[in-house]
Amino acid sequence: MQHKPRKVPVLPLSITVTVAILLAICGRYSSFPLQNAASFISLGISFSLVYYMAIAGRRRESDSMIHSVTDETARLKRLCDLHTRTIEALAMAIDAKDQTSQGHVRRTQLYATSLGKLLNVSVDEMHALFSGAILHDIGKLAVPEDILNKPGKLTAVEFARMKVHPTVGGDILQRVDFPYPVEEIVRFHHEKWDGTGYPSGLKGESIPRCARIISVVDFYDTTRCDRPYRKGMTQSASLDLLQKMAGSSFDPQIVRTFIDHVKEFDSALSAQDLSEQVPDLAAPSVPESNLDGSLSDPASTNADEMLGLEAISSAQSEVFALHEIAQVACTSLDLEDTLSLITRKLHPIVPFDTCAVYLVDRRSGKAVVTHVCGEDADAIQHRQIAVGEGITGWVISNGKAMASSSPELDLIGLPENTLSKVQTLVSVPLVNDSMSFGALTLYSQSIHEYNSGQIRLLEAVARVCSSAVNNALTFEKTRKSALTDGLTDLPNVRAFYMILEQRLAECQRVKDQSLAVLSMDIDEFRKINDLYGHVTGDRVLGDIASVIKQELRQMDALARYAGDQFVALMPLASSAAAVAAVERIRFAVESSILGVKTGETPAVRLSVGVSCFPDDGETADDLLSTAMERMRQNKISRRSMHIPTSRPANSISR
Repeated sequence: MQHKPRKVPVLPLSITVTVAILLAICGRYSSFPLQNAASFISLGISFSLVYYMAIAGRRRESDSMIHSVTDETARLKRLCDLHTRTIEALAMAIDAKDQTSQGHVRRTQLYATSLGKLLNVSVDEMHALFSGAILHDIGKLAVPEDILNKPGKLTAVEFARMKVHPTVGGDILQRVDFPYPVEEIVRFHHEKWDGTGYPSGLKGESIPRCARIISVVDFYDTTRCDRPYRKGMTQSASLDLLQKMAGSSFDPQIVRTFIDHVKEFDSALSAQDLSEQVPDLAAPSVPESNLDGSLSDPASTNADEMLGLEAISSAQSEVFALHEIAQVACTSLDLEDTLSLITRKLHPIVPFDTCAVYLVDRRSGKAVVTHVCGEDADAIQHRQIAVGEGITGWVISNGKAMASSSPELDLIGLPENTLSKVQTLVSVPLVNDSMSFGALTLYSQSIHEYNSGQIRLLEAVARVCSSAVNNALTFEKTRKSALTDGLTDLPNVRAFYMILEQRLAECQRVKDQSLAVLSMDIDEFRKINDLYGHVTGDRVLGDIASVIKQELRQMDALARYAGDQFVALMPLASSAAAVAAVERIRFAVESSILGVKTGETPAVRLSVGVSCFPDDGETADDLLSTAMERMRQNKISRRSMHIPTSRPANSISR
């Protein structure tokens, strides 16, 4: 224990010394008058008092100056610490924008300062390494997030945009005027040892030493961690790559020193920072203390600060994912492709085990599962529910999201083994022009309950999805209307020509393959329209189309050609098989009961002509022309013929 030195009172000591000196003088000169001696002693005491007051004043002034210097030193230290924490917070926010792990800054700082000590850098260089490790990527503020976090390889234009960040960072810090070379680190940390780096193409030792150090440690830690555009490496793989690039990209001496001591550096990292790197076969031990005491322990970091940084990173991830979904949703007008792309991009931001997209069928009025992916997709595929039924039906009916309800309410009728696995669900409506036309429903087997943030994200995705799905549906409807007859829902003439051309190409490619074309016309169908009206006539025409279609095989194609005329394509059908099919179709149509009014059934007659490939032609026009001409001849000849009353035998396979 240290003892403070005892302070001797200055005033009593001064008076005592003065009196002693004066008495000695009086004793030396015995003739000295006593009255004069007393005056002399009084003068000495007065002088001592003045001297004491002067010394005391100087001491008080000195103590005041010492206290002022101490206070100013403490203030400057607090200000310096504040600046350092501000820089660290800014750097972590930049890394969060770049979707970089929060430990990257801390690890780079520790690697750089520890390596700087081994390389005997100056005090100013050590300060520069400390701050430069934090701020080396500040220029990425000028690079768009979609380039920073692009999953694939950058294009030449995108890479040129990325290369501006060292220059931008250097220009930013040039205005700060650091008393040590931080700007050099930020501006030149992407220069290469062989002169092929950027932005200035510096070579060898012309690259500032601190920039060379940051270049090595930044490369090592970046390769050790997962990034959006690639997976991280193990320690051995990263060091092997670093060694191969020594002499071309990096200073060989710095690389050699770093590799020799990297395990020592890693042993100073916290468990949290180590966990962000890809684990190696032999993980280093983690002591309680760090190599550099100036680097804060992440375990002691304020929890609110970490939550704030996580929020920045999470927000950037969400924005990036939504941007990706919006991009892919506009890349295709095919409904299935659009839904597949959206659900694949959705999973990373809102987890699920099964995703189902329900769309309302306007004809049936039911919500049909149009797309499903994930677990038990087969059980949910083609599922139909009434609007208002179950959770998804309620969401469509009310246009509002719903979550945290029992999944059994939405999966009624599914196998028990499927129901028992689902823990929760969330469903959001698909809306266009304030009208719900479907729902996006997620089922989870592991999540107990979807939180408000996940529901908010899903609603944002649903808004993008609604627009994309509506565009795909509109395109599908337009394409279908261009190739489909609106009255009978059969292919129209244009579609029939496309099918016929495709089949003819196959017949010409494969030898000895037959094909038959049927041309059918309803005799005197105008009378039905005149007697019962066009509405009834349209209904009868649709019924006749259904009867004909039932008599054809599944591989055959039936189309409405014009008015009351139909055409059919029968692949692989011989002439005899086609004729047998004609008789069967005619009998089915002419014996059908087509009700138009109560107690009234109009008689319907059908004229048919047949042409076959290749005997009657090898082109679509030739086959159709021949079939129609034979149909007209059949119509003329049938006017005086007896209509058969019994159904002919089935002589063609279906």
